[in-house]
Amino acid sequence: MIVYVLAMIAILAVAAAVVGLVMVGMEGRGQDRVPPWLTAKLNRAAKHLNGEVEPPEAFTRVMERRHHRDRTPAGR
Repeated sequence: MIVYVLAMIAILAVAAAVVGLVMVGMEGRGQDRVPPWLTAKLNRAAKHLNGEVEPPEAFTRVMERRHHRDRTPAGR
């Protein structure tokens, strides 16, 4: 039962983030209704999702490790 509650909380958090990105809008509409610190974070996330900026270094390292692990033969 607790797993279902945690899954629902995670789903609601993702939905809230998507609604926040949409609310701020592509052209900056809605920024006056959101605190400035949240606007900056949502704008940064939108730029990453659109591919307008380089991915964070930590994310790049994780993906490189995963790619390397997938290419390593099993049993080694």
